[in-house]
Amino acid sequence: MQPILKVYGHIYPADQALETDLQRALDSAIADEISHDVPLLSREKDMLRISFEGLYFPEEDVVATLEQHLKPSQVGKLDILDLDAWRMRRYVIGQGTITSRANSLNNVLDYSGF
Repeated sequence: MQPILKVYGHIYPADQALETDLQRALDSAIADEISHDVPLLSREKDMLRISFEGLYFPEEDVVATLEQHLKPSQVGKLDILDLDAWRMRRYVIGQGTITSRANSLNNVLDYSGF
């Protein structure tokens, strides 16, 4: 079965408390069989990366966790591609805030600056 959702994101600098709480928020995600070998959450020095393909992603829990740990120095983004609805929601992290917007995947593919 093809994944319905694809999610890619990163945030830095990220401390251990954020990593622990993000891992907890991601526990309810339902990945496809192929993605089981790729960790949903990984660390590269002070950056956390989210990489997911599957059926269910706990978007509200993940965003709430990011908001709870948000610091003015952190930057990053979280892209959630809903292949069923053919939409993408992008969360942008920076300057102590998280903003989001959604658009058709057709528009995203036409203009990579989304």
